[in-house]
Amino acid sequence: MENEQTQDIWQVEANGSIYDGTFDELASWIGDGSVLRIDRVRKGNLRWIEAGKVPALLEFFNAKDANEPPPPVITTTKREVLGVPSRPEDFTNNQPSQVAAGGVCSVHTDAPARYRCDTCTSEFCKACPNSYGSNVKICPFCGAMCSPIETAAASVAATGYARRTRTANGESFGFGDFGNALAHPFKFKTSLILGALAFAALSVGQSAFGFGGMFVAVGGVFCMLVANMLSFGALANTVENFSQGKLETNFMPSFDDFSIWDDVVHPFFLMVGAYISSFGPFIAVLLVAFFVVVGAVRNELTEAQKPQIAGIAAANKVAEIGRQRQVAINAESDRQRGITAAADSGEVTDINDKDYEPNAIYDEEKEFENIQQMIAESRKQNLESTIGKAPDTKAAEQKAMLQSLLSKGLVLLLLLAVTFLWGIFYYPAACAVAGYTRSFMAAINPLVGLDTIKRLGGTYVLILIMSLLLVVATAFVGGIFSTLLAAFDMPSVGNIPATFLTSIVSFYTYVVFACVLGYALFKKAEDLDLPS
Repeated sequence: MENEQTQDIWQVEANGSIYDGTFDELASWIGDGSVLRIDRVRKGNLRWIEAGKVPALLEFFNAKDANEPPPPVITTTKREVLGVPSRPEDFTNNQPSQVAAGGVCSVHTDAPARYRCDTCTSEFCKACPNSYGSNVKICPFCGAMCSPIETAAASVAATGYARRTRTANGESFGFGDFGNALAHPFKFKTSLILGALAFAALSVGQSAFGFGGMFVAVGGVFCMLVANMLSFGALANTVENFSQGKLETNFMPSFDDFSIWDDVVHPFFLMVGAYISSFGPFIAVLLVAFFVVVGAVRNELTEAQKPQIAGIAAANKVAEIGRQRQVAINAESDRQRGITAAADSGEVTDINDKDYEPNAIYDEEKEFENIQQMIAESRKQNLESTIGKAPDTKAAEQKAMLQSLLSKGLVLLLLLAVTFLWGIFYYPAACAVAGYTRSFMAAINPLVGLDTIKRLGGTYVLILIMSLLLVVATAFVGGIFSTLLAAFDMPSVGNIPATFLTSIVSFYTYVVFACVLGYALFKKAEDLDLPS
């Protein structure tokens, strides 16, 4: 059978679950019927493909269908399969020597292989790949791009040799890599131009919020999400390739074998994971601050309604006091008539007897003062509810509000500042983790990012400095565009020409940021234990 490196990790998607195993384990799973031809598999970080379309697995499926024993697995190294020299002395000026050609065609076993699929690694003769023009060759099995075997082998050789020797040569991440990152996007001018124009158009589309309307707002949200997916897809692709030593690959993902999951949904979730682990705490504190402000406004509205409520209560109190006063007057009149009647009948000889002393049931003067004060307060509150609060009332309320802000606002501001600084500090690590793991759970887990920062050490400080330079440069260029094109600034939608041009620069600097992360991971791959 075809040679295969049995220690490569394969993944199998079966019955809604994903399983990891080596090639010989995969072969045994085929033999016991656990893996079917329609199940999707992939080797390492390559694209998913149906197991029945992988040439290396066909013999095992055929043997299973014919109830024959499975063929033996021939164990070789990847370098032996590709015919790549394994000693440094076989390289001249760090370039691989002439590499041997591949084996035989996966379809025509009597024809020598001349092309290898970049995704499923199948090998084909000149006649098998679908040709588009003179240079584009498409795999007949999975639809991915095919490369000449010599080119693919040389790329693997150069990558493997660079991975082995970079530590021995004392290479470290520095501003020379920053210069390489600035130049890398221009190596793929078509991708840079098309990607920047698409990103700029989507950024301008976000201005639709200013026009109002539900459908227009939804369009603005859609533009924002797609713009972020485009930029983060380029970042994840670049970080993944650079961390594996593929330093000359395009920063944009290949859409020759476009997949909704791999090219749209997966990058979106990676982006969400990176943002949550970076700026999730800041957003949480911001929401708390928002509800605190809403609560303060609600209390203010309640306070504004109090004068009317107090006026009604005061009126009711005045009526109640008047009723009580009348009852007291009537009672006093009855008492006085009783005393007079008793004196006339001779029952009482001394009208000043203590049993008939005037009973202070009701202090008329004191109650009158209370009534006048309540009426004045009611009038003041009703007047404030109509024309505004009096200066003394405003001063008292401002003092109370200031005390509330000092007790709550300063704490919230401090938390906002700390969580925002955390987001700025951690975001590069979150992007790096999302790129080299391609895992949402790893991207959302800050412990993975903190471990990455620890392993990068001083390199991470350089990443932060370079990222800050890119942010400052983008803001400076954006300010220049806004100043020069100030005449085009419109209400609600802003300065559309300046936004468009600034977005082009932003896309370029974002790609540079991705390259910075990629170079850093490439130089520290041994410390991070990244796969080659």
